[in-house]
Amino acid sequence: MEYILGVDGGAFKTLVRVADLSGKPLIETKAGSSNYKSIGSELAKDNINKAILEAIYKLNNSDVTFRSACFGMAGNNTTKDKDNFKDIIFNNEIKCYFNPSKTFIYNDTRIGLAAGSDNKNGIIIICGAGSNCFGINEQGKEAKANGWDYILSDEGSGYEIGRKALRAVMKAYDGRGDATLLTKAILNELKLKNIPEFIEWAYSKGNRKDKIASLAKVVCESAEKSDAVGIRILEEEVKEVMDSIKVVVKKLDLTDKNFDLVFVGSLFKCEKYFKNILIEKLKYNFPKINFLPLIKKPVEGAVKLALMNM
Repeated sequence: MEYILGVDGGAFKTLVRVADLSGKPLIETKAGSSNYKSIGSELAKDNINKAILEAIYKLNNSDVTFRSACFGMAGNNTTKDKDNFKDIIFNNEIKCYFNPSKTFIYNDTRIGLAAGSDNKNGIIIICGAGSNCFGINEQGKEAKANGWDYILSDEGSGYEIGRKALRAVMKAYDGRGDATLLTKAILNELKLKNIPEFIEWAYSKGNRKDKIASLAKVVCESAEKSDAVGIRILEEEVKEVMDSIKVVVKKLDLTDKNFDLVFVGSLFKCEKYFKNILIEKLKYNFPKINFLPLIKKPVEGAVKLALMNM
């Protein structure tokens, strides 16, 4: 029996949805991360297999074929990435279920945009632990900016805000920078007593990107208490997000056209000094812009794209 498959392969989890040929959802399963850059190809493959095979098992059908399948994969940014994901996805355990000519592998921003907007002119901006901006216009042209991960390009992200906050604490400690509420707030958040413990925490092996990114909420809270350093950090990152959106708008020739902007990510919970400022700047630059929070799951966008390309 034929089905539709949508996969949201994120940095922290892999979500799989199986639908019938009309798009009606039937089964949803999940497993761990499938971003091979973070966890390696073998574990990424194992997690994808686990989620898909569990979904197939739950269908309780001995003859399962996916007429069309769409994968939205975090970390899928280059031609080499796409080739690597093809190798990961078309592995011996699950490749028999796919039609290769109807199996589509995108970046996860593509399925997020499909989930959030039906407009032929649309852009998605992600400001969570990481940051990314992707868009497509009515001619089918695609464009992206940022999203090259935390070493090369992750401006406008929780990680970048957290990293700047850590450095602001050390600048204040040295006397190279202004005193800031961030010092006490971050020590409290991390349950540390003093700066020497803070330094040890910063270089501990278990200190991962998401831990630093989680400090963005502390920056937001400090800014709302009128901390000048926190406000400045957020203002700088708003500018970075604006620059990413402007580049994508220009590449897609949408400056004077009606288009949707789908926004997603934990940073948009920081309203006064991040979300509201960004929205005002965008309204000024692009009068015909429509703002849409991402309400649906990105995996719904994967199913939608699979149906469109069935």
